[in-house]
Amino acid sequence: MKQHVQRLIERAGYRLYREHPRDLAQPLPVELATHRSLLRAVLEERAVTTVLDVGAHTGGYGALLRELGYAGEIVSFEPVAASFEVLSARLDPLWRAQRLALGRENGTLSLHVAHESNFTSFLTSDVAVDRIEEVEVRRLDEVAGGERIFLKTDTQGFDLEVIAGACGLLDRVVGLQVELSVTPLYEGAPSWLDALRELRSLGFAATSLTGVGRRDLGAIEFDCLLVRDRAR
Repeated sequence: MKQHVQRLIERAGYRLYREHPRDLAQPLPVELATHRSLLRAVLEERAVTTVLDVGAHTGGYGALLRELGYAGEIVSFEPVAASFEVLSARLDPLWRAQRLALGRENGTLSLHVAHESNFTSFLTSDVAVDRIEEVEVRRLDEVAGGERIFLKTDTQGFDLEVIAGACGLLDRVVGLQVELSVTPLYEGAPSWLDALRELRSLGFAATSLTGVGRRDLGAIEFDCLLVRDRAR
């Protein structure tokens, strides 16, 4: 009966959430729903035609975009061989992928492939590492384009390096999503406040901060959604 009532409520465009969640360490369902709603609004209101999905992992973000009704071009970038193989199986005619890492300069870097692969990073940390992969790194503005771009980057402490390599197309980026570390996880990664100041200086205003995880109720990371400030 409970599931039947929930389905009826969802068909009417609503959803119920527990006031006292069972697991406060993980993102709350209401947080995730807010993020989805705002992401959809940015894609629609800013008339996004191309999404650049940097650090695509196995394609979860691209799949989310399709669930939200985004039907435009997606270009995903993922350097880890095993993740890229899974990602490649999820593509559609307007969603393509490149096995590349993105950064400030072209070259080759050592990638610490973590046992929990979503913690894979160029930066060192206390996370258990399974292996090191040498991967090709390119500037984003040399391998991608588009007219009204939404740039998502999830590279475990390397996001500002990705954006530094995107300066040639940044004037066409109308929205951003970056991951910000509140609790230091990676050596050399900027603090979340320094990263926000840098993004603000580039003309982007924060729309939302969504908790990625918590430890003893303290935030570990935020997914930050930003839009280009039209006043600039």
